[in-house]
Amino acid sequence: MKSKLKYIAPYALIALIVFFSWLLTHQDNKSDESSVNDKITHIRSFHLSSDSTKLKTVASGTVFVKGIEGLIKDVQIIARIEIDPADWGGVAFYIPDKWHVSSILNSYPENKVQSKPTDNVSTWTTAKKDSKWNTMIEIGRNRSYKSIGGGTGTVVINIQPDYKAISKTDVFTIGVEVGSKEEDGGIKIMGTDSVEVPVSMSRDE
Repeated sequence: MKSKLKYIAPYALIALIVFFSWLLTHQDNKSDESSVNDKITHIRSFHLSSDSTKLKTVASGTVFVKGIEGLIKDVQIIARIEIDPADWGGVAFYIPDKWHVSSILNSYPENKVQSKPTDNVSTWTTAKKDSKWNTMIEIGRNRSYKSIGGGTGTVVINIQPDYKAISKTDVFTIGVEVGSKEEDGGIKIMGTDSVEVPVSMSRDE
């Protein structure tokens, strides 16, 4: 009996090795089948800097629009930001009317132990009817007009439409602004430079 086991054991070991090799290969094949840009209907990119001032604040990113069966499900804004150490205006994102913010992720300011990313984001909404913008998200903006030291970070904003109030033919814009300055007479301005990114409710041709 012992001699038979001596011959069977190597074959059993080989069988196990072959089985686990097949299993690993099968799992690798599954990972290769992961979809890319699943249900993404269109993509918009933007790049904005505070060129009208001496500050070097930049917001550069991409807007991903996801749709299902001809309807926009949600929109994701991913932006890399760099705020000048002397800029108290920071970066702001304007979300259009009939849309709501579902989540925000923020890493600004990175590599600064004394400052928490959650403390550098503020969200404002308007109660005005028929306003172009519904929500404003501010990153690194100080309304006391004092710089918080600048820095870099990544912001991810997810927004969703109000299907009851939106038509399939509607086109909306997401606003982005950067920078700050003080004009003659002590007038302080936030958002010295801005750009609007169009979002269409219909699939691109």
